[in-house]
Amino acid sequence: MSLFSSLALLASLTLVTVSHAACIASGDAHAINSALQSGGSGAVVQLCPSSVFTISETIQFTALNQELSTQGYPTDGTRARVVIAPGSNITSAVWGRWTSGVKVRNLHIDGNRLNAGVFGGDALVEMGGGAEGQVVSHNVITNTRSWSCLHYIGSGQDNNPCRGGTVAQNTIGPCGQEGTDSNGNGLWADGISFECVNSVVSSNNITGPTDGGIVIFGSPGSQFLDNIITSSSTQLGFGAINMVDPSYGGNYSHVVVSGNTIIGQGSTGLFNLGIGIGNQVWSNQHPNPYFGPATISNNNFIGHIGFSIVINGWRDGITITTPSSTFADAGRCQPQVQTSFNANNQLVVYQPSISGPSTLQSNFMSVPQNATNWLCLNHPLPSSKTFAVGTLSVNGRTSTVVDLSHFHVQIQGDGNLVGLDTTAGWTVKWASGPQSSHCGADGSSCVLSLGATGDLAVSDAVGRLWHSDTAGKGATVVFENEAPYLQVKDGNGAVLWSIADGVRT
Repeated sequence: MSLFSSLALLASLTLVTVSHAACIASGDAHAINSALQSGGSGAVVQLCPSSVFTISETIQFTALNQELSTQGYPTDGTRARVVIAPGSNITSAVWGRWTSGVKVRNLHIDGNRLNAGVFGGDALVEMGGGAEGQVVSHNVITNTRSWSCLHYIGSGQDNNPCRGGTVAQNTIGPCGQEGTDSNGNGLWADGISFECVNSVVSSNNITGPTDGGIVIFGSPGSQFLDNIITSSSTQLGFGAINMVDPSYGGNYSHVVVSGNTIIGQGSTGLFNLGIGIGNQVWSNQHPNPYFGPATISNNNFIGHIGFSIVINGWRDGITITTPSSTFADAGRCQPQVQTSFNANNQLVVYQPSISGPSTLQSNFMSVPQNATNWLCLNHPLPSSKTFAVGTLSVNGRTSTVVDLSHFHVQIQGDGNLVGLDTTAGWTVKWASGPQSSHCGADGSSCVLSLGATGDLAVSDAVGRLWHSDTAGKGATVVFENEAPYLQVKDGNGAVLWSIADGVRT
């Protein structure tokens, strides 16, 4: 698609669509779905301004060229609200897959994650499939219960791809949360997940995505222009714009990523990556390089972004022209990532991974080692951590006692308490010894604790393995990332014992 045709397509969004029915003032998804079903092809179903629809079933387009919008097309707080109800088992509020020409315009769509809860399933707004000309514009889309706020899915059919889509001038986010739940399931989510060819994603404002801001799944011929992607002010986002997935066999031909602004904001908010490119950048690497030609130009990077652009695993053409940190910690990263982060290398390429013609601006840093996971940054870590009596209890199954800046303390499955320097690999700096054969198959029977008496100890299934011999006097235990590393102190802060003194058995 030429830039001229892209702009023409966007300009068409400003044309007024006339609805021949009164707006729907209240109700649920059933009222809206009934209007779509009875209206047939080309039906324009409009919701009244400032109306609220709490839904327990998904709103689904039923025919070509239908539209769901707020009457008068407001761009302020009077947009009609569609909110997923607590207790419902849906994750998608609006569904337009495999229906060409449908439009979602000027709505406020809320997945209600806080009240309805996190729930596995499809994205909050689902579009795409074997369809063309779908439009999502001027909406607020926020708080998905699942993995993405807005998803245009591919069709899986070479002769009938998702094509000619437009995503423009939406306000999206927050989407997801940092971290995992108690079962290890990821809580993070994308802002826009996009898998259509010859399409335009432009002028969207995406805030607080915790997985990817805009995830480009191949999408040959598509353009991603003039979007603003801002991190959460408190949480980590993996990547702002990602070209790291193998859809279309890794084909990113004629993809353009241009004029976007990426912002890492707040006291603890950040993006690991501004733009990630290639099959060896994300944590789930793929065997074959992705390919272009693709153009990444005139993108701006502001604030807390670990690496502006990283390329690893690319062939057949790429052109990139685009313009020491304390906001994050790289201590758990591979050595090359640590080196690049500490040197403040914002534009990084592993040159042996690229074949075919490439044009990179001159200040790209070519790194000597093939680091394959650039999603390893963490929030800034402290240099020490203190636990009071009764607040420390970690077993060998949980393992991690504390993460410090460039330092990690763990209790192993054999009861050995170990401190490791993570600056360049993991180097043991101290270990408690002794070891036990009574920790259980998963290590959970060996427990480190600072008990009520103030004695730091490790116990196994048989009894106490070792202790600091500070009972009746100890008040706190302090872990540090440099010598003396581990100390027990009394209520006045005087040192009673350190790891250098050795443990008592």
